Amino acid sequence: MSESEPSDEVLDRDTITGNEIANWLNANGPEWVLKIDPLGEKAEHLGFIDGRFKLAADGEITNIALDYFTQLADRARRVDYVHRDDSPFAVDDS
Repeated sequence: MSESEPSDEVLDRDTITGNEIANWLNANGPEWVLKIDPLGEKAEHLGFIDGRFKLAADGEITNIALDYFTQLADRARRVDYVHRDDSPFAVDDS
């Protein structure tokens, strides 16, 4: 995948599903990650990193199961994408 912006495919917070999240991450990762603001909670970053779905939240990065996407989609207040270098998944090249 190139460094270009992801396609114009819009992830609408009102209609997003867990499957759409997984498909978007498969198509655009690992260069791009999703930043999702759940209702009443801090932002969470989701990425497809090193062949695994991962969650960055509260200063920790953990592997996650696909069923978590559905739970998060139900609570999404805002959905954006950011480049991996601008996320908690950034790779330190030093």
